[in-house]
Amino acid sequence: MLAISPVAAAQDSGPTVDFELFTDFRLGIADGEQSWLDRGLGKGRFGGDLQGNTKADFRIAEIAALINVDFNWEWSAFVHAKYDETQDGSVDIVEAFVKYSPSPTSSTRYNFRAGLFFPHISRENVGVAWSSPYTITPSAINSWIGEEIRTLGLEAKVSFRGEVNQVDITAGAFGFNDAAGTLLAFRGWALNDVKATAFSRLPLAFLPQIGPETNNFVAQPFFVEPVAEIDESVGFYGAVDWTYNRNWKAGAFYYDNRADPDVKEQQQYGWWTRFWNFYIEGDAFADIHLIAQYMTGNTTMGRTVPAFGTRYIDLDFTSGFVLATRKFGRQRVSARFDWFDTSDHAFVERDNNNEAGAAFTVAHSYEFNRKSSVIAEYMFVDSKRVARRDIGVEPDQQQSIFQIAYRHRF
Repeated sequence: MLAISPVAAAQDSGPTVDFELFTDFRLGIADGEQSWLDRGLGKGRFGGDLQGNTKADFRIAEIAALINVDFNWEWSAFVHAKYDETQDGSVDIVEAFVKYSPSPTSSTRYNFRAGLFFPHISRENVGVAWSSPYTITPSAINSWIGEEIRTLGLEAKVSFRGEVNQVDITAGAFGFNDAAGTLLAFRGWALNDVKATAFSRLPLAFLPQIGPETNNFVAQPFFVEPVAEIDESVGFYGAVDWTYNRNWKAGAFYYDNRADPDVKEQQQYGWWTRFWNFYIEGDAFADIHLIAQYMTGNTTMGRTVPAFGTRYIDLDFTSGFVLATRKFGRQRVSARFDWFDTSDHAFVERDNNNEAGAAFTVAHSYEFNRKSSVIAEYMFVDSKRVARRDIGVEPDQQQSIFQIAYRHRF
């Protein structure tokens, strides 16, 4: 692709191809319980050792290949493939879609996307390779979006632009997101920058209430495949966004994957997951940019047990955060407060998925130049999850995680 790019750019009548590599090298130091990526119930990408002692790790967090193809003024394509140590395959696809943006003839504009992509939910992950310029670790809300919400489908967006206001209306229809909700139920909320890929599996802790055997409460293998089609039904989402004076933005988003909770296919259940997401952001006083986001929803899974009138899983989930950030030349300072909880309404005696927690994150970044930067971050997480007892850990856990990320673009 590097060889094709300059040749294609020179051809006025042909497509232009831009290729970029994004690298993220990471040092993590954490205490407390093991990370969920190590089959624990820890909330971060990094965690302590088996005894809860402080552990340090250095790893390649991500090497991403980003390919943009402009066929003409209206048609384009985008592919985001990556390597990181959390995914099964060496290289896998994060996003791959085509985009059609017809030339506007009035104040009304249209955009269409088709393929595998993130719905426009996150207000933090606006950097290259779906990264955040504010912190290393996104909020609990956008961590979950990165882990489990990926849509393979069609999206249409219409924008009405005025002198001061702009209103965007978006609608999408999709499949291959039927397992979304599995992590929220069996692991709970987390705060990390893991991005699930098209063919990857994400781990679950070795909880006694789940397992591949049919004698478990739920015959769920100790992994979830976020991008999976289970019941052949089509999900949908819709959003309304308002921009005022290019400075303040607010919006609402509704998602419903319409998965059938009665269906199980290739070891994965259908999780009927739907949620609302609201946000507001803008420039406040002293050049401080504020972002607030709130999500509330429900997920259900498994057949209805007539004697109890409920399914195996019936879980409400809620989370929110407030982030403040300010840039000083090449430096940026950010601070965020998260809160999150899940409320289990089914069979808590056998499978208790209740939890509540909060987290505080501070980060400082420095840009060496347009393509190179370093971010230092400290995060403190305080949470209670009853299911921790099932793997020999106290329900109340406090954890400190310190990370340094060096990011470079080629």
